[in-house]
Amino acid sequence: MKVAVNLFLASPKSITGAFVYIQDILPALFANDTGTTYYLVGHADTIAYFKSQYQKYPNVRYRVFDVRRDIYINPFRALMKLIAKLKKDNDLREKIIAKEVQKFFSEERIDVYFSPSSVIYPRNVQGVKNVTTILDLQPEYFPENFSQDYLTERRRDALYATKHSDRLIAISEYTKKTIEEKYGTDPKKIRVIYFAPHEIEDTPIDITLPEDFIFYPAALWPHKNHHVLIKAMGMLKDRFPSLHVVCAGVVKRKELKRELETLIEKEGLQGRISFSGFVSGSNLRMIYTKAKALVFPSAFEGFGIPLVEAFQFGLPVIAADNSSITEVVHGSGILVETGNAAALANAIEKVMTDKNLRNELVQKGHERAKMFSWEAAARETLRVFRD
Repeated sequence: MKVAVNLFLASPKSITGAFVYIQDILPALFANDTGTTYYLVGHADTIAYFKSQYQKYPNVRYRVFDVRRDIYINPFRALMKLIAKLKKDNDLREKIIAKEVQKFFSEERIDVYFSPSSVIYPRNVQGVKNVTTILDLQPEYFPENFSQDYLTERRRDALYATKHSDRLIAISEYTKKTIEEKYGTDPKKIRVIYFAPHEIEDTPIDITLPEDFIFYPAALWPHKNHHVLIKAMGMLKDRFPSLHVVCAGVVKRKELKRELETLIEKEGLQGRISFSGFVSGSNLRMIYTKAKALVFPSAFEGFGIPLVEAFQFGLPVIAADNSSITEVVHGSGILVETGNAAALANAIEKVMTDKNLRNELVQKGHERAKMFSWEAAARETLRVFRD
């Protein structure tokens, strides 16, 4: 079997959830399926990055679709791509790339085109089976978080993927249900395959942590409900005067961060809630090791990898009861009503004061973590390819 992997929309310069998923699922596929040849296809910078990561796998090939390559082998195509870029004509650029990809797939006799970033790109390539992983459909639930142009593009891409994929991989039962309800997709062509904890690499430690803190890893989006956690901490500030919150995640909206900083001041929590930005490597491991609990008040998740990471590290989990969070936690943590700061404060207090409860949650979390592995995800994904 020959599988091409769509990396056109992945970039090491933008570490999204999709990029992390790609980094985890690909080496598991390569290692578990040595009889299949994998072709990583995409733009030059991205392919160069992944080539440096996967040189040890003999069953991986690489193909760049880029202007810089075209200058030497097809100057006319390079010129057309540059014209499309200057005119900001993305449809024309996609058509040029589609023709190029079609020729390559035909010559190499590619069997499956695997798109792990929710989007089939380029569209209208014939003669292959499409398998697409749908990570989440957040814009369907929180359209106010996005511009109208972005919403139009996301919905167009989702409609195309759900209609033209021979198989869809959903990362939770909740996501599967959403695909069925929002796009009228036949449930028989959707397979649920869970994520697993991201492998945390060894890097230098350059983070300073408070002595006593709880952890919330999430990008700064409105639906992540950082404000609910801040209000809950305001209720607990006198009960636990030394307790801090470490928030980690990219800042998607600077105005939202300013609003949160204003709320922190209003609640009298200056210096007790920090925003560390994106954290990885040994810094992340240290946070998980030293935190008292993972607190996850998000109003929506396609999966929620930090929940499983917390289980793996023996960290008690407190989370909002919604979307896939309920499914992933599955009785192994404390679930509270979404948006209810008082309920969240009460749960934090219980975890901080009840040693027996903490031990119970840690034990349940360790057992739950065993349900998630990239090796298992790779085996299930291979079944989808072969199906």
